[in-house]
Amino acid sequence: MMPGPHFEQREKLGSTDWVSVTTNDGKKYYYNTKTKSSSWQIPTEVTELRKKQDGDILKEQPMSVPNTNILTEKGSAPFSLSTPAVNTGGRDATALRTSGLQGSSSALDMIKKKLQDSGDPVTSAQVPGPSGAVASDLNGSRAVEGGVKGPQSDNNKDKLKNVNIDGNLSDSSSDSEDADSRPTKEECIIQFKEMLKERGVAPFSKWEKELPKIVFDPRFKAIPNYSARRTLFEHYVRTRAEEERKEKRAAQKAAIEGFKQLLEEANEDIDHTTDYHTFRKKWSNDPRFEALDRKEREIVLNERVIPLKRAAEEKSQAIHAAAAFGFKSMLRDRDITPTSRWSKVKDSLRNDPRYTSVKHENREVLFNEYISELKSVKEEAERVAKAKREEEDKLKERERAMRKRKEREEQEVERVRSKARRKEAVESYQALLVETIKDPQVSWAESKSKLEKDPQDRASNPCLDQSDLEKLFREYVKILHERFAHEFRALLSEAITAEAAVQETEDGKTILTSWSTAKRLLKADPRFTRMPRKERESLWRRHVEEIQRRQKKAFDQEEKKHTEARSRAPVDSGNYLAGSKRSHDRRELISTRYHNLN
Repeated sequence: MMPGPHFEQREKLGSTDWVSVTTNDGKKYYYNTKTKSSSWQIPTEVTELRKKQDGDILKEQPMSVPNTNILTEKGSAPFSLSTPAVNTGGRDATALRTSGLQGSSSALDMIKKKLQDSGDPVTSAQVPGPSGAVASDLNGSRAVEGGVKGPQSDNNKDKLKNVNIDGNLSDSSSDSEDADSRPTKEECIIQFKEMLKERGVAPFSKWEKELPKIVFDPRFKAIPNYSARRTLFEHYVRTRAEEERKEKRAAQKAAIEGFKQLLEEANEDIDHTTDYHTFRKKWSNDPRFEALDRKEREIVLNERVIPLKRAAEEKSQAIHAAAAFGFKSMLRDRDITPTSRWSKVKDSLRNDPRYTSVKHENREVLFNEYISELKSVKEEAERVAKAKREEEDKLKERERAMRKRKEREEQEVERVRSKARRKEAVESYQALLVETIKDPQVSWAESKSKLEKDPQDRASNPCLDQSDLEKLFREYVKILHERFAHEFRALLSEAITAEAAVQETEDGKTILTSWSTAKRLLKADPRFTRMPRKERESLWRRHVEEIQRRQKKAFDQEEKKHTEARSRAPVDSGNYLAGSKRSHDRRELISTRYHNLN
């Protein structure tokens, strides 16, 4: 099915089931009211109908062919009243009818005039198509581009071939006559881009979509091959968006410059009181005013008026400040104190010009401001004196705090040094223990004499007393014992496993049932010899108990599974007895293996 834009016109095509639909964008396609199908190509039934109509018209109007020859003699390309590019409809026919070619339109007008002079009516079927050269170019573009596809009848192909031959002859004769005036390659490219712009080709538009708009323009054919046309088209649509933005910015800049020029000319009418409405009343008819939108006009006008307003405000503020300064100087000269009252002193000030330079409503306000300033000065002096006293007190307090802090810092430094010395002594003594003590079963009394014989005197450091030395010794021995025990347990985990327990000696013993058997397996490993002798067997037994506990747990789980399976077994006695016997055999086997381990 074809896309469905809103259509403007439908035309029933004779006795066929087809309707010609012209869309609102000028394209044309065919719709079958019976099969509900659409096509850009002319259906076979419509082609046959139009061929029949063309034959009837040619019989009635024999002047059509001579008219074509007349046009050829005048330098235009030959035309045929049955040219398929017009009569076949579709997007191509629409493009032909809406094309802006000057040569084609003049040829059409001449043919219509001749037909009217002969007394025959001009119908839509008699409207000649474009020149043979343009039709040839259109068909050639379609063959390469794959734009509009579909089978054509042999009759139409023959007609197109004849038209192309005539067009080529006409083109060749025209080329020989106008060889010197032919535009250069650069001019053709420029004209091609101007054509795209005039035809309204949008940025990022598709070649297939825009082709019907441009294919019949002479500037399209001025670019000789398809790849060059498409390359220029693709480059144009890629760069057109940026060009439009540049054009828009340039137009906006020109409009702003024009409006600024208008403001310069209207400079005498602009002051700090001017607003947009006042300016518009006088200058709204100027084209430079209308060229810019309202928002931009207001912005540019404000750029001109705001500095004037600011200058006027600054001038007014300067005048007011000078009058206020003179008024307060007058009050200062009259020895006004913070306790003075305006009602009592104003009569004595009337004759002073600095009094009259201030507006009536501002005089008392300035007087009260001056009184407030006097009070502020007095309060500031008191505050400064108080701050000075407080600063002296703070300075004394700061000196006391500094002395205390210095004492604390000295104590902290000494504590840190003592801690560092003790840490160094502990590390040295621990290094001595690592070098000397190898047996975790040795006692403190036995080791003390060995440690005191150290040539570096690491066992007699003044930072460590005897209790510290003994405590560090016992901590080291404990860590050493735990490390050996951990290594021995790792050895048991590697060597004493449930899989190894299956292997029995000649006397029927295994590594899980006999310590001597396990000892023979383990004694070659240095982790066995490092472990104290009296603890080896106890660790082995705990390891064996753990293995047996895991095996018993696995056995219980297996027993539970069989019990649940037996409870879910069917009531059928035969199946039940067979299942019961198999379950009993499995339990016997597991029980035997478990007792052998124990």
